[in-house]
Amino acid sequence: MPDGNRPNERDAKLVQWLNEAHAKEAELEADLTAHIALTEKQSYKKRLRQHLTETRDHKRRVAQRIKQLGGTATSGPQVPGVPGAVGEAAGKAVAAVKGQVGAARAVVTNQAETHLRNAQEELREEHVEMAIYSRIQTFAEAVGDRDTAQLAKSIRRDEERMAKFLNAELGRLVKEVVRAEVPRSQRATTTRRRSTSRSRSSSSSRSTGSRSTSRSGSSSRSSGGRSRSTSGSRSSSPRSSSSRSGSSRSRTSRSSGGSSRSGGSSSRSGGSSSRSSRSSRSSGSS
Repeated sequence: MPDGNRPNERDAKLVQWLNEAHAKEAELEADLTAHIALTEKQSYKKRLRQHLTETRDHKRRVAQRIKQLGGTATSGPQVPGVPGAVGEAAGKAVAAVKGQVGAARAVVTNQAETHLRNAQEELREEHVEMAIYSRIQTFAEAVGDRDTAQLAKSIRRDEERMAKFLNAELGRLVKEVVRAEVPRSQRATTTRRRSTSRSRSSSSSRSTGSRSTSRSGSSSRSSGGRSRSTSGSRSSSPRSSSSRSGSSRSRTSRSSGGSSRSGGSSSRSGGSSSRSSRSSRSSGSS
């Protein structure tokens, strides 16, 4: 470290900003502890406890980095010209006041409203932390301090995940306030859900009816085609049989005619034979 134990301008700025982050982590540690005590929703309470563990780890890692840069970690805001002890005392006083405000709010409001207000404050503080660590990361990258940049990036990711959870939790908590304080007849979401379900059921019934109609129409058409083809085959059968019988009859008549003709020729030949025999007899007598 240049000048003995005294950091240079780059490290001095990093120590200043890291102390701001350390003070914010200490403040949020007190806030989360108070909010956990006031929270009855178990899923929300479990996530707050997880983030309290992360917050304590963040504070420890930031203090370690400050020490590596040659500085001293404090729990209060670093204001130019103000001793660190005064800043630390101010930070603790702010955390104590916020805890008292939260306890007083829990007395005068219902549980859903208390959860909602606490989550709103927590989300605001998460965005403040995200801004602090983003500033530290950008500065550390610009001056070539990879260790500090990586530390700030890692902690900022934890804060972003918590902010994402709180943002979703706010929507759930608002719905709980609606269920707790607004009569069912005054909830717009209930009417919308009913109308949506009705429209879906009507559309499904219409589609089902159209499908059944199209299926019955197609089946009737196919049945009609089958009946037509069947009747046509049946009607063609007697016609073909009659035509066949007519052909056989005509053939029989033709053969009969031929026989009669041959009979006639036979009779004619017989007549000529009798004539010749008569002429021979007459010539003999003469």
